[in-house]
Amino acid sequence: MLSQKARYAIRAMQHLSDRYGEGLVPLADIAAAQNIPTKFLTVILSEFSRAGLVESQRGRDGGYRLGVPPVDITYGDLIRTTRGSLALVPCASRFAHEKCRNCVDEGECRTRALMLQVRDQTAELLDSVSLSDRIDPVPASDDEHHL
Repeated sequence: MLSQKARYAIRAMQHLSDRYGEGLVPLADIAAAQNIPTKFLTVILSEFSRAGLVESQRGRDGGYRLGVPPVDITYGDLIRTTRGSLALVPCASRFAHEKCRNCVDEGECRTRALMLQVRDQTAELLDSVSLSDRIDPVPASDDEHHL
């Protein structure tokens, strides 16, 4: 499951993507529009700034903007920047691999084999959708039909 931080990060980056090319967006505007606590948003945008995905400017006329075009930022990038991995378990992570505690040998673990498939299919989808791609909201009454 995505953490609250990852969900905030995605919404903040979608907000900046929607305003790409319009200049700097004040932190307070992003926070208010996306219902994200300002202090938490500051931490998130700082991480994206260090990753080169966001540029910031301080001061009265300061704010944030995407550091690269939205077409070049995938949802996989956003989640990896926030979480470090797309894998649901540490032994299935490509970049942050760790052996699971209290488990059988990795070569014998069927759960790990399944989670590797989940990771790969998740990465394939999230890495194929960029911030520039249109994603329409699903009405709440219809969400139970979308797995």
